[in-house]
Amino acid sequence: MSVAFMQYEFRAPALRALVRPAWGQAYGDGVNQLPGLIAPDAHLEFVFQTGAPCALSTAGQERASPPAMVFGLRHGALRLAPRGANRMIAFRLPPVLAAVVLGVGISACWDEPVPLADLIGPAADDLLDEISAGSFDQACSTLEAWLLGRLQGWDADHARQMWLQRALLWRWTDQPVSALADELGFTSRTLRRHCERHAGLSPKQIVMSGRILRSCDLLLGPRKAPLAEIAGVLGFTDQSAFTSAFRRYMGMTPAQLRREPLVHYERSP
Repeated sequence: MSVAFMQYEFRAPALRALVRPAWGQAYGDGVNQLPGLIAPDAHLEFVFQTGAPCALSTAGQERASPPAMVFGLRHGALRLAPRGANRMIAFRLPPVLAAVVLGVGISACWDEPVPLADLIGPAADDLLDEISAGSFDQACSTLEAWLLGRLQGWDADHARQMWLQRALLWRWTDQPVSALADELGFTSRTLRRHCERHAGLSPKQIVMSGRILRSCDLLLGPRKAPLAEIAGVLGFTDQSAFTSAFRRYMGMTPAQLRREPLVHYERSP
């Protein structure tokens, strides 16, 4: 029994500039394992399941998943384990964008799947019912309209916060928070407050997420860069320090990641 993968590019230019394409997969009762390892990436995944919800497996521990949920990983790579026939449709949002869509703080959404209904109320069940009734493209079109409606409050301050989060994620390596704050024009305290309010993460957590994501690119790219080189590029003192940080963050060694046939991770825009 095979797994069907799908992708949907949002049509609205304003949304396409902010959100990666939606993705989906459908499978029947005979599927025992879903391909791919999902790396933690400091983004929030909105997931809708119209069949038997899959289990979420991190560090060898499984937990049930709600039919409609929001889930972000700070650490520990994730695998999806089928529990029956299912169709899954999802999209990924940067933290500040997710907070605007949900209209609530997102600190509770890290490392534990949160039912969407706990965040936005009964409208979550209505949305899942509407998604369940149509094809993949129809479901994604429904989600696009829902997102556009929820983003009516998006403003210039949110755009600045999104720029700040992206800068922390992709531009810095081992600099102290005070140096990052100075370059961005904030005090250290203000930078921490912005990150905790709009991302539910500290500046150091966002920066480390970006370093590990860039290491995934270097580990899995066609050149297969040596570990010592990757450590230097990403500002670690040596290969041992990089390997130790990678293991704490991913729950596996760089060599183990390289042996994975398929890894899903956020790439630099």
